[in-house]
Amino acid sequence: MTIRPRLNVICGRCGRRREGLRHVCRSSSRRRATIKLAPVIGGCARCGKTYGGRNGNPLTHVCRPRDGDYRRRKTARQRKIRAAARARTRTAERDKQRSRIAAVRERERQRSRAQIARLKARYELRLAAAKAKAGSPHKSPARPRRPPHEYQSCADTDCQRPVCVAFKEGYRDGHRDGYEQGYEQGYEQGYARGFPDGIAACPRPHQ
Repeated sequence: MTIRPRLNVICGRCGRRREGLRHVCRSSSRRRATIKLAPVIGGCARCGKTYGGRNGNPLTHVCRPRDGDYRRRKTARQRKIRAAARARTRTAERDKQRSRIAAVRERERQRSRAQIARLKARYELRLAAAKAKAGSPHKSPARPRRPPHEYQSCADTDCQRPVCVAFKEGYRDGHRDGYEQGYEQGYEQGYARGFPDGIAACPRPHQ
């Protein structure tokens, strides 16, 4: 503990330290408000008390000045009032935002319900019309029948009907095979018949 000798001026009635010439005495005693000098060898310079503890450690000292903590309590009270006002403002803004969101969602729900009602009414009208149409006798006009297509007499070279394509391919293959077979047979028969006549008509001697 540091030794700091000083002289404090205290009130003789309430025992609190005087600060300047103006002092508000908070005591109901009938004693006279005199000025006393209190010498202090070591301790707190604010409250005038010695440091607590066995060794007088200033770090563990709790200062409690005799002039009261009115300013601290007033400041704390004002701070609490401002915090409560800010909390009320935030709550009001939050409630207003929630009410706006709820109103928007309610409008959306009403719009969706109205749309569903319109779709339901249209569906019921279409269903009733379909039932009325199914119940009434109705004959659809018959489709005109296409004329028959004879593949033997089809003259369209680009006709893609399977029967026509097969008939044309078979006709071409048969014609080609018949031509080749007829040529070979005719050649053999003509040569067999014409060779003796040619030998007899030749003026040269032939054995």
